[in-house]
Amino acid sequence: MTRLTIEIPDELISQLELTGYSVQDVVVRAIECYVQADLPIITESRTWQLCGSLKVSEEAHEYVVGEQQGKMITNYAEKVDDVLY
Repeated sequence: MTRLTIEIPDELISQLELTGYSVQDVVVRAIECYVQADLPIITESRTWQLCGSLKVSEEAHEYVVGEQQGKMITNYAEKVDDVLY
């Protein structure tokens, strides 16, 4: 048996308690449903495939936070909405 430690918001636990099911019951059932649905593993998603494959052609200097080994370090990920839209 494998042991799993996760953090669940108190509000969600309160809602779960109203159903009469335990957290373990719900998590185990969710995993069973996921496996039975034969869904692709998360690393096979299109978003995951694109991760790291795109490059910004013109660096926006306001997002450059440093330099390492001659390459600029940016915080685009923290400002993704500002950069994309």
